[in-house]
Amino acid sequence: MTAVAIATFDSEGAYLRARADAIARDHRIVGEWMPYASKALGEGEGRNGILASVLAGGALGGFGLFALESWSAVSAYPIDSGGRALWSWQAFIPAPVEFSALAGGIAGMIALFVKARLTRLNHPAFDWNEVADASQSSFVLALGCDEGEDANAALDLLAGAGATHSRLLGV
Repeated sequence: MTAVAIATFDSEGAYLRARADAIARDHRIVGEWMPYASKALGEGEGRNGILASVLAGGALGGFGLFALESWSAVSAYPIDSGGRALWSWQAFIPAPVEFSALAGGIAGMIALFVKARLTRLNHPAFDWNEVADASQSSFVLALGCDEGEDANAALDLLAGAGATHSRLLGV
């Protein structure tokens, strides 16, 4: 059976100490909740993945629509209109530019939902009382303890870092 050692901290400093100690002692962090984004954890963590998705979605959408317009005007349905060339690429530019913005926005939203794990409708952690308080005023850190690990050592680590409340949950 696996267990989760969960602790509540009143200050960001105590939370960061506990997090650093847990990483130094190779404990597995299974959840961390806080009322605001901590600058000490690194600014912009994870934004690169979303930005790359926006750029890739926009480029693929824009180039895809340009290719579709070119193919349809030249191969699928060629119309000789006043002796003009079939492939007049200048006329095909406005729609792909607009569509690339739309495709990039949609790709960014999908990447945000996937990266933030918002695709789950319910997570068991939301049943814990500590997590409900984390959005208001406290910092919560949860450490996973697999079979064979001493779960009390994880509780001692959290209490030693300044946890105001800690407990062991059987999962």
